[in-house]
Amino acid sequence: MASSPSPTLRRPALDACTGLRFFAALSVVGYHFYCPPCEPSAPVFLGRLLEAGFTTVSLFFVLSGFILAYNYLGERGGFMGTAWDFYRARFARIYPIYLLALVVDLPLFIHFLHLAQPAATPTEAARISVTTLTLTQSWFDLSRPTWNILAWTLSIEAFFYAVFPFLGPWLARQSSRRLLGVAVGAWLVGTMNFISGELASMLSTHGAPQLVVQALRVWSLLPESALPVGRLHEFVMGICLGLLFCRRTSQGSQGWRTVGLLATCAVIAAVIIWLPPKPSAGVQMGVLVPLFAVCIWLLACGVSGNGLTLGTRLLVRLGGASYALYLLHGSMMNYALALNTRTLALPHNLVALLVAPLAVALSLLLFHRVEEPARHWLRKAPRAVAKSAAIG
Repeated sequence: MASSPSPTLRRPALDACTGLRFFAALSVVGYHFYCPPCEPSAPVFLGRLLEAGFTTVSLFFVLSGFILAYNYLGERGGFMGTAWDFYRARFARIYPIYLLALVVDLPLFIHFLHLAQPAATPTEAARISVTTLTLTQSWFDLSRPTWNILAWTLSIEAFFYAVFPFLGPWLARQSSRRLLGVAVGAWLVGTMNFISGELASMLSTHGAPQLVVQALRVWSLLPESALPVGRLHEFVMGICLGLLFCRRTSQGSQGWRTVGLLATCAVIAAVIIWLPPKPSAGVQMGVLVPLFAVCIWLLACGVSGNGLTLGTRLLVRLGGASYALYLLHGSMMNYALALNTRTLALPHNLVALLVAPLAVALSLLLFHRVEEPARHWLRKAPRAVAKSAAIG
């Protein structure tokens, strides 16, 4: 793992997958901004899609594993660079904007601490602050006031990053058949997390052994008691998919891949629109996650129209800025709603329509002026310090 990779391991960028990140982030924005009972109301089909926007968090987790495998793993077990280089690169990638988002959200966090019922104690406020700053908050109770509503997902990503230099190379040493088995097994295990509670209730009424029923109930609590572990299966699926993608020997015609991508997107939309609003966790993990994986694979292989425009320069920039959009949109909307309540009194969804493009514009500005410069500086700074120390 400590050895440097050969130059041939450095693979070209997957621009269409970067563009996909923008629409995944925009789905989360829509979920947090749209209020179904409020005016102006959206058409039913659009409202269903907006209410299901939270499911693309799973797409982010699968895509994260896919891209890390593509960028850092050899086809048969090599690791690009060292674990230290990887951790430094990940810290430089996520922490500058993460810290900025926490600063922006700080007044809201303090406000929500005061409104909490029961009241938040100084010890609890300190615990929330420390765990948020150290990206460990998703290991604790998230039902209490949170410092930035989206920060919990970054805590899960931090866990993924922590295990990747160990888990990734081990998976890369497995055969393609075993990787496919691990991916399917991870999907089944992850789905069972969310349906085991219902299954336990059903089995208990049919006289199933109590040991089996209790085991299923304990298993159903995993996503709540240890959320990062409860979402690890999505990351593992992404790693397996990325390794299989790198090993592919044929990928079919671009036309068929394009048709396949459009058909998969149509199935995703149909599942969301035809099923009850807000897909259940079982539907999200059991149905939507594998469909998201298919979309990632097809986009990475290449589809017509420069990835159906997802690989164009504009969408790649928006995809790069999607991280800032993801982290900051909740705070922006809360501030806008507070201002609206005191002044304009516009309908909620109209405020959302006004804030959404502002959030996108701000994310682009922060990406170019803060995120990218900070990331490059943090990745180069340790080397520059080491070089000056050696000269001195």
